Amino acid sequence: MNKVLIWTLVAVIALGVIGMNFYKPAKVEETVDWDKLWKDPAIFGPTVLTGEQLDYYVSLKNPNAPKVGEYYVKWGKYYGIRGDVAFAQSIHETGWFKFGGDVVPEQNNYAGIGTTGGGVRGQYFKTPEEGVIAQLQHIWAYATRDPLPSSPELVDPRFHLVKKGCAPTWPDLDGKWAVPGVGYGNRILNHWREMVKYFKLFDPLSGRN
Repeated sequence: MNKVLIWTLVAVIALGVIGMNFYKPAKVEETVDWDKLWKDPAIFGPTVLTGEQLDYYVSLKNPNAPKVGEYYVKWGKYYGIRGDVAFAQSIHETGWFKFGGDVVPEQNNYAGIGTTGGGVRGQYFKTPEEGVIAQLQHIWAYATRDPLPSSPELVDPRFHLVKKGCAPTWPDLDGKWAVPGVGYGNRILNHWREMVKYFKLFDPLSGRN
């Protein structure tokens, strides 16, 4: 094989390697069936809002709200739970993260875990992220009988007190997560729907997204 051919082959191989390093496959977005999702009360499902959208939306009512949206998206997707709906639950539970009830911001407890009223503070969590993980683990306990993934470690101290799988939908949490809790789950879903409409992702009146 002559030298010219050898160097030509070397050049072709080198260009191919460089091309592979620079090539990045296009990101494929998951298709959302909005008509179905809009009406779906299930706890498990896709998280469609971004962390930035969640934080921005709550800042409209509370500029001092903690920036925790990314944790709901990250861990919601990890557990297969609708993380943006869990964020909507926190909006409801904390009054737009203003608190003002028995739970104080320093607890990093965004869903009233362990509080029973009458000044009972409920659980404390080390960091905002741990508080979000605990909330999603608590939701998991209600939604399914499946074992919780072994990682991250269990940080919800009340996980074992829940009757597993008794609430696979958000409305099923009525009278369980909140007592008496009439309309609790639907109020959570309505917060989520308002966020979806605000960011013009879907509007059932127009049927467009």
